[in-house]
Amino acid sequence: MFLGAASPLESFRIKTPDGEPIEPVIAAPLPPTPTEILQDIGNNLRQLREYKQMSREDISALTQIQPRLIQAIEEGHIEMLPESVFVKGMIKRYGDSLGLDGRTIASQVPKWEPEVATFDPITKLQTTGFSSPMRVSPGRLYFGYTLAIVSLGACASHLIDNATKPPALPTSVPMAQPRPAAIPAVNAVEPAQPSPGVGVEIVVQSPTWAQIGIDGTTKFTGNLKVGTQLNWIATKQITINTNNAGGLVISRGKQPAKPLGKIGQKQSVTIKVSK
Repeated sequence: MFLGAASPLESFRIKTPDGEPIEPVIAAPLPPTPTEILQDIGNNLRQLREYKQMSREDISALTQIQPRLIQAIEEGHIEMLPESVFVKGMIKRYGDSLGLDGRTIASQVPKWEPEVATFDPITKLQTTGFSSPMRVSPGRLYFGYTLAIVSLGACASHLIDNATKPPALPTSVPMAQPRPAAIPAVNAVEPAQPSPGVGVEIVVQSPTWAQIGIDGTTKFTGNLKVGTQLNWIATKQITINTNNAGGLVISRGKQPAKPLGKIGQKQSVTIKVSK
């Protein structure tokens, strides 16, 4: 290298008019988005599920979460999931079904704005596939732009006409009107709020077959494995048919959890909900 020759890096630096080099500004890394955080959580759950040789249908049977929602969680598809508060509950049950601390994992789920998701909590759970985004043709866009421009022009013309007109002079002086008597204020009666219901949790302590109904609707029928947790909201009653009453521990509302009966006992009961 010749003495006094500039290094290759020095020759590429941007300099001020005075010859002073300008140091490049390195931007701070952006925080992870809710989608990226959910993708990391879902990917870890998927890897542990595959390590235990469990399918999405196996997880669905343990957690009562539809397989398509389990897939959306594992792949981080926020647009295919409900609001974050519902996703936290799903991930808690998912983690518990794998033997993890589901509550701790669910606490890492970020909160996203409702407009990010395209989930309808009433109708979308009843479908079997994901809804596709609505496409707008260029012709409709052009028509919309044209209509907006014409409307703005009409409004501007109306404002200019009103601004140039002189104010109308009154033809007569109105007589003073007597002040009406004050109307006494009436306290509005707020409508009664509907009862939110009572939370029901059933924990399986030994294998059993069960049929469970909430408020007259059958919610589950089949075999239950040890460690399974089932959660519902009931407003009227809980109906349980089982061939091993001692294997089901039920808690509702603020009442303490207790077994439905004895081990191996066949039981068919209807429990009235009390808040």
